[in-house]
Amino acid sequence: MVVLAVVPSQAAKDEISSLANSHPDYLELRGAELGESFAVNDLTLTRDVGVLRLVRGTVSLTPPLLGKTTLAVFSGEGEFSLEPATAHEASIINLYTNETSVSEQFDEAVFCFTDDTASEIRNAGTAASQGRTPMILGAFRNRIRSRRERPASGLEATLNGSLMDNIDADLLTGLLNPNRPKTFSAYIKGKRFNDLRFHVRPFGGVPQMLSPEEVALVNYSPLGDKEGVWYLSHFKSEHDSGSASSLEDSRVVDVKHYTIDVDIASNRDLSATAEISFEALHEGTRILRLGLVPTLRVSNVTFQEAPTHFVQTGRQEDPGFYVILPVALSKGSEYRLTVDYSGDKVITGAGSGNLAVGARTSWYPNIGSWTDRATYELTFRYPKRYVLASVGNRIREGKDGKQSYSSWKSDIPLKVAGFNLGDFKKLTVKDEGTGTVLEGFATLVAPDALRRDASGGAGISSLRTNMSPKRMMESAVLKSQAATQIFTHWFGPLPYGRLSITQQPSFGSGQSWPTLIYLPVSAFLDGTQRWSLLGSGEFAFSKFVQEVTPHEVAHQWWGHLVGWSTYHDQWISEGFSDFSAGLFLQQTGQQERYLDFLRRSRTMILEKNEFGFRANDVGPLWMGQRLITAKTGSAYRKLIYPKGGFVLHMLRQLMFDAARGGDELFVTMMRDFVATHHNKDASTESFKASVEKHMTPAMDLAGNGKMDWFFDQWIYGTEVPSYDFEYSLAAAGDGQAHFRGTITLSGTSEEFIMAVPIYLEIQGKLFRLGSASLVGSDPTVEIDTILPLMPESVAINSFHDVL
Repeated sequence: MVVLAVVPSQAAKDEISSLANSHPDYLELRGAELGESFAVNDLTLTRDVGVLRLVRGTVSLTPPLLGKTTLAVFSGEGEFSLEPATAHEASIINLYTNETSVSEQFDEAVFCFTDDTASEIRNAGTAASQGRTPMILGAFRNRIRSRRERPASGLEATLNGSLMDNIDADLLTGLLNPNRPKTFSAYIKGKRFNDLRFHVRPFGGVPQMLSPEEVALVNYSPLGDKEGVWYLSHFKSEHDSGSASSLEDSRVVDVKHYTIDVDIASNRDLSATAEISFEALHEGTRILRLGLVPTLRVSNVTFQEAPTHFVQTGRQEDPGFYVILPVALSKGSEYRLTVDYSGDKVITGAGSGNLAVGARTSWYPNIGSWTDRATYELTFRYPKRYVLASVGNRIREGKDGKQSYSSWKSDIPLKVAGFNLGDFKKLTVKDEGTGTVLEGFATLVAPDALRRDASGGAGISSLRTNMSPKRMMESAVLKSQAATQIFTHWFGPLPYGRLSITQQPSFGSGQSWPTLIYLPVSAFLDGTQRWSLLGSGEFAFSKFVQEVTPHEVAHQWWGHLVGWSTYHDQWISEGFSDFSAGLFLQQTGQQERYLDFLRRSRTMILEKNEFGFRANDVGPLWMGQRLITAKTGSAYRKLIYPKGGFVLHMLRQLMFDAARGGDELFVTMMRDFVATHHNKDASTESFKASVEKHMTPAMDLAGNGKMDWFFDQWIYGTEVPSYDFEYSLAAAGDGQAHFRGTITLSGTSEEFIMAVPIYLEIQGKLFRLGSASLVGSDPTVEIDTILPLMPESVAINSFHDVL
């Protein structure tokens, strides 16, 4: 085979380099100085639920660009207030401030906008000198254009990651497309809160969070105990009209296909070309915002085969990646974008042939990872010693000189693509029942960090030195196979046909991409090896190891085959996978471990942290990652996973019918939910609709044919009941028993309602007698009945049926 290399001329190279960060309109916005200034008195700017009152002071404006002024700086005396549109949002504000609304005085603010804010200022003000406003603008730009390599908080990581705002590029996005809805942002230096950010953005108030909600208030204060997204909601008019929906589509394009060609050098640097085919969903779009980790630097972008402008500032600046198109997109038309890029830090070494692959959502330029599905063709070239696993189906692989290569293709649209790489040995198992091919990938030698001997004991030193993840690879693959069989029965078949079970250097976390699972190296070690690393802590950690594999396998259904619409609905992915891990324990005969799993889940939900917060009391399950604060950070992990799983567990128990095979109704409902959302995103509302489609008369506790009572309590609410049970048994003749019992509900509102199962213990086994429905307004139920035989005991909630 002869390969002809086309070497760009110097003129072509100069043209390419001149298109980076050099669009004249972008440069004008980027370097704009303040011009005209106005004195204002009692000027009110109302934007949805946010009100900015400029009591007195000076406002300076940047010069118009394309007929529009987009930035204003205020110095003086001001007040900001926000009245939330919903009770849910009021509760989140209260979590941070102990108030249900926001009121803040300020003396400095910067406004960025594409609406008519400048006209309101000009019409209300009188000419004045600039005063301190240029100094305020300079300090603002230094702060807002600065990226920290190591974020000090979760919110900082979210806002300063691969989708970090470049405010100038965002403003230009609106200027170049007159059809785009107008935006407004206020960056407020308050008396109490130094960096409040209020946004009205029709395509997402906080675009780094997967949410279509347009109005946001963020307190940006890394490591501060009040840092967080205080408010994130749809327009008030949408709530008032009842039209607010999690299913709003905030995408501007629909990606159809990615073709990515990757070279991985011996020093682990990555260079690649990505071709993106997409359809325009709106008229007039001129700028596309893409996700790409800042350590990967773009060298060239072409649109429809012609070089085009792009924005990507330095790694330590505001390096969000934007492409400025030479023409406006036409709605419904299809286009092609090509990006050449390269850099480091995507792949890092962990020693002994172990590699850690990072930037898993941003190692390639993407438009809407997790919000859009596309097909993929991926080709990798990498050092000969390594083996690579990726998503989709392997089309070809081999060796060529000092390199190996492999190509992968997915004809099924996926939400994200990834790969894992290492000095792997491979094991292949085909499950005949499901038709799934499972491939295991593990190294002969553990990562260096695990083999270091800290104890000094010769036996332990030898044990660590000889750790070999490959020895346990078969166990990991067979466990994955069993999980695949169980979940196929309960949830329906997967469409992918194959699944890679791969080892990663991380010891205590796993991750699942479509057809590609990253398991922690601890899942490839036996108990003795883990004990050498953890000592007495190994016993507790072994529970994680037992559950991590089925949890990550379950994500093939929950997160990929059935996606989640917004951050509100992420519990459908994590909670359902948590439920599935427990189900795996039960279905593989580990009943005591299964009951312990449920007990631990309950404890995580209800135990207090070091600041006195019970995870369940922080906020409803529906609030998702916004439950993460400096004082309640673990609440997210303790709700989205175990409480999300408990929701599904309680529904299973409500649907249990011994006369119809026990779980048959629940299995039918779950398989139908998967089929209805096959390769689609589910929302909390659409899951509720699926439950209502299959609800039984026994589930209709509110008597209206709806499951609002259940979802309002367990997903949108924070109540957790307590139950007190007393009973007596007396002989009733002919071997029968007279059973009298009282169940009392406490700790809830009057509207709370729940069905509590009652169990009989007969010859050491538990049998469900029935359920008692309890209501907060009438919290006591008395039972008086004759049983056909005398049980050893009677109990409620024996299988943790109710949280």
